[in-house]
Amino acid sequence: MTRAVVITASAAVLWCAFVIATTFRHAAPLPAVVVYVPAVLVLPVVLHTLWRASSDALLAIALVPRGVVAGWFGAAVLGWLFAFGAVHGVEGTERLGAVAGVVMVLHAVFGLIAVGLLKVDENPHLR
Repeated sequence: MTRAVVITASAAVLWCAFVIATTFRHAAPLPAVVVYVPAVLVLPVVLHTLWRASSDALLAIALVPRGVVAGWFGAAVLGWLFAFGAVHGVEGTERLGAVAGVVMVLHAVFGLIAVGLLKVDENPHLR
């Protein structure tokens, strides 16, 4: 199940990055429904990760390779910048970028913990 959480979180982060990238086009903005699918997927990712990592979240993050942490941290910072309006696309896409940013931050953080939980699953001595 944890592998499915990692795949879901990764796919949602990539989708939200795509949605954010489309806010820089000077074409008609995408409808807000394009963010609803990954936004709905936040709940199972968060609940499963919190259920599994209740007190071991920092241990799980400590087991993740540095390159993976840097990539997911970069995605979280980018999402955070969009979520709070520090960066935005063309006019009229601020709300879409903000929602996509929040969804991106949540998936990046909980996906990172889930990647660490995969390492815990591989090594039974860490339990």
